[in-house]
Amino acid sequence: MKSDYYEKAFEYGSLRRALRRCCRNVRWKDSVVGYELHAPQNTHKLMEELENGTYRISPYQHFTIYEPKKREIVATRISDRQVQMALCENGLYDDFTEHYIYDNVACQKGKGTDFALKRMKVHMLRYFREHRKEGWVLKCDVHHFFPSTRHDVAKAAATKRISDPKALQMVCNIIDSFDGDAGIGLGSQISQLLELAVLDDLDHFIKERLRIKHYIRYMDDFVLIHPDKAYLQHCREEIAKHLVDIHLELNQKTSLYPLRQGIKFLQWRFALTDKGGVRMKMSKSKQGRERRRLRKLLGKEAEGKVSEGTAENSLQSWIANANRGDAFYQIKRMETYFKQLERSNKNGNDAGKTSQN
Repeated sequence: MKSDYYEKAFEYGSLRRALRRCCRNVRWKDSVVGYELHAPQNTHKLMEELENGTYRISPYQHFTIYEPKKREIVATRISDRQVQMALCENGLYDDFTEHYIYDNVACQKGKGTDFALKRMKVHMLRYFREHRKEGWVLKCDVHHFFPSTRHDVAKAAATKRISDPKALQMVCNIIDSFDGDAGIGLGSQISQLLELAVLDDLDHFIKERLRIKHYIRYMDDFVLIHPDKAYLQHCREEIAKHLVDIHLELNQKTSLYPLRQGIKFLQWRFALTDKGGVRMKMSKSKQGRERRRLRKLLGKEAEGKVSEGTAENSLQSWIANANRGDAFYQIKRMETYFKQLERSNKNGNDAGKTSQN
């Protein structure tokens, strides 16, 4: 592994390539358009600041998202994303991910939600071949993972993995840029790699010491499958001890239950059939959220607050997601529900126009 990539990362060409990648799919933002409009000047200024040591991380933007659950996002400015992308593309990403286990499935090249869902299916199919449907599931979730991660723990994880001393100092500066002694902002590339690294030792412990064959982790959400309930109880205790050492803990959603009940993972429910197939059903909460969204969007369309077709676009996006699993009937019901909403809104608008006349 190269240990001198810091200088290469912040050459002009590397920074410009990094900016192009950062701007993908976000050019609808005024801040991004304005920055990219003067890309040569902004990149040259950024390069000089990095060279003479005057570069400072800009203040973060804080906002809240509510889907799939409420989360506080700490958004990184476009210039800082450019720096982080250049560093990741030129060696930092490889340093972090070199020793990650294969089933650490979040926020990496070639991995993500689709990869995670496929790997869950693979694990269940392989388990069925050996043990049929008899077994147990330990589903774990870390309590307030990003907000609870201590800065000294994150720095230790970075120090263990980063080979370039200057790159390590940059990452430590990013960690220190978040307020207090704990909390890593959810919203930047390096933050995600850091948090994957914080639990990397736990991954190896579960796979190599506890010898759990069927194990998968998506950020702080992880699943163990094993035929022995008592052994999984032991695993839970050992995992809790390991997390205490890094000042984290399992939350109340952590549970141990029979495999026959299926496995809920990333808002999907996986269930083995008697013949060894795996059915993937969309959670009811996701269906309920889409119904509420469609009602709101159609109402806003009627009031002229959003452009016509916004609700239809939302429905099509939801259908594309639903098609990942076995959701034929759920899709049909959602399409029927949408048509009923459209008729209801149209009748309401026609009645309003008649009363005005």
